[in-house]
Amino acid sequence: MNIRREELAKGTLSSTNDMLSGLLALRDENHQPLADDIITDNFILLFVASHDTSATLMSLMIWKLSRDPEVYKKVLEEQMEIIKQREGTEDRLTWAEIQKMKYTWRVAQELMRMIPPLFDTFRQALKDTNFQGYDIPKGWQVYWAACGTHMNNEIFKNPNKFDPSRFDNPPKPIPSFSYLPFGGGLHYCLGNEFARVETLTTIHNFVKMCEWSQVNPEETITRQPMPYPSMGLPIKIKPKCNLS
Repeated sequence: MNIRREELAKGTLSSTNDMLSGLLALRDENHQPLADDIITDNFILLFVASHDTSATLMSLMIWKLSRDPEVYKKVLEEQMEIIKQREGTEDRLTWAEIQKMKYTWRVAQELMRMIPPLFDTFRQALKDTNFQGYDIPKGWQVYWAACGTHMNNEIFKNPNKFDPSRFDNPPKPIPSFSYLPFGGGLHYCLGNEFARVETLTTIHNFVKMCEWSQVNPEETITRQPMPYPSMGLPIKIKPKCNLS
C-alpha cells in the first residue's frame, strides 16, 4: 500500500484507477488518511460482498434447477422466449431482456428467502429502546437472524413450501424489514441490483447453452457460514447442439 500511496501523491496514479487507490485517497472528518486496518477491512468486505454472496446465489440456482424439473422447465421457457423474441442478429443480452426475466428472478428471491446468503448480522442500538417487552439499552449489539421473518407463517404463508409466485403480486404487502437477503435500512446492500443482473445473465447463458445434472442428487446445503452445497456441487454438463 505504501508504493500505491506514493504513486497517488506523485500524481502518477489516479484515485479512480481502482478500488484500493480510491480507499487510499479517502480522508476522514479530520482530513487524515484512513488507517491501514480500516482499508484492509473494507477491501476484504468488498471481496466477500461482491463475490461470495453472488456466487452463493448462482450455486443455489444451479442446485435448485437440477432438483426441480417443474421450476427448471419454467425458467428454460422464459429464457428461450426471450431469445425467440430477439430482433436482428445481435446475440447479446440487453437491459430490456433482463427486465423480462421475472419468473427466473422470483426463483432467486424464493431461494434467498428459504436459504438466505446473509443469514444474520449485528446492529447497534443508537438509543434506549424497547422491543416486544425487552429493554435494549443504547450501545448494545442487537443480533438478528433472517429466518425469524423469512420462515414466519404470518408473513410468508406456508414458509416451508418453495413458491416463487409469492413475490409476484402478493395478496398483502411484505412488511418492511421482513425480507432481508440484502439487509435493510441505511445498510441495505448497494450491490443488490448488480447481484440480480449477474445472476440472471449467468442463468440465461447456462440454460441456453447447457444441460446438466447433479453427480450427487442427494446433496444438501450446509453453512460455512454462507450456504454451501455440502459436496461442492459437482455436476455433469452436456452442451446443447442447437444454441439458437
